[in-house]
Amino acid sequence: MKLLFIPHVPNLSVINRVYEFAKNSDSYFLTWNIDNSSLKAKISSQFHSLRFQEKDKLVQIPLLFKPDSLAPKFNTFMLNRLLKKLEIDAVVNANALLFDIKSICVPVIYDLVDDHLEINEAIGLNKQRVQKIKEDVKNSVGVICVTSFVEKKAKLLHKNTTTIENGVYIERFLKASSLREKLRLGGKMVYGYIGGVEPWTGLREACESYRKIADESTAFIVVGGSESSYYKSLVKEYATEILFVGRVAPTAVADYFKTIDRGLIPFELNPFTNNALPIKALEYALGGADVLATKLHYLEHKNYPFVHFCERENFTKGMLYEKKEWEYDFNHLDWSYLAKDVKKFVGESI
Repeated sequence: MKLLFIPHVPNLSVINRVYEFAKNSDSYFLTWNIDNSSLKAKISSQFHSLRFQEKDKLVQIPLLFKPDSLAPKFNTFMLNRLLKKLEIDAVVNANALLFDIKSICVPVIYDLVDDHLEINEAIGLNKQRVQKIKEDVKNSVGVICVTSFVEKKAKLLHKNTTTIENGVYIERFLKASSLREKLRLGGKMVYGYIGGVEPWTGLREACESYRKIADESTAFIVVGGSESSYYKSLVKEYATEILFVGRVAPTAVADYFKTIDRGLIPFELNPFTNNALPIKALEYALGGADVLATKLHYLEHKNYPFVHFCERENFTKGMLYEKKEWEYDFNHLDWSYLAKDVKKFVGESI
């Protein structure tokens, strides 16, 4: 069975759920180039996206991002050409905007990688886009959901749904080494935030909370970043107190997880975050840290032994919680096992 995976975003500089499924099932993965850091960068990336390319099962086709009325039709036409050329049996799609699912020439499984069924202007989910996603879900042959909370909503639209949660790379973490010595962190209590940096992630609030307890016995590292004004303003304001590492390769990031004592997830609470399972929660713990998170509903539901919860306004107090002693078996969460579950569900659905 030959599959093509379409991501919600094609970012390969971080652990990307859809890409991990594609790699671990020896499948094709559709990628493209879009840079929203400025109007000039956006226009340039649009031109770079207007091409065919294939390398090591990473494939690219000409894509349009605007206008919304034309782009899905054009993109679906180009996608169908690719599917026929590669003799693809089914598509696993996580993209909300670029394609018209009912017009794709092979069966489509929709991967709801987050709760995209609720309006959330902060991440671009307006009424029209949510409605399109719902129609695409209905026109799929099955739906994979990142959490059972998302599945409960998806079942109202499609009976053939399943939950396959996010995973981790066990072997990569077993081989990882702490960077304490390299970063001159010594015996300090190291707080860390690793991942995407957007206003809704609450990183500014976490930086401010840390500022209130910072002393010679503590450190705070931030791994990840962007060209956004939000990230640049954080670096400018907190660079003397916090180590901003910037982006690192996905294959190297486990070393940073191994360096942290307490991983932070200071997310805003809304349907998008409440129904999510942040990969970083698992990776912090796999690296040996415990986790301090806002009261994300699904994360609370999982009842992991390594997670502390507190309101974001109390993060300063939460950072001072005594470190938890815990045990947890992560083996069933390896991406290689989860990819087998994906292929099984696709095979049963098409």
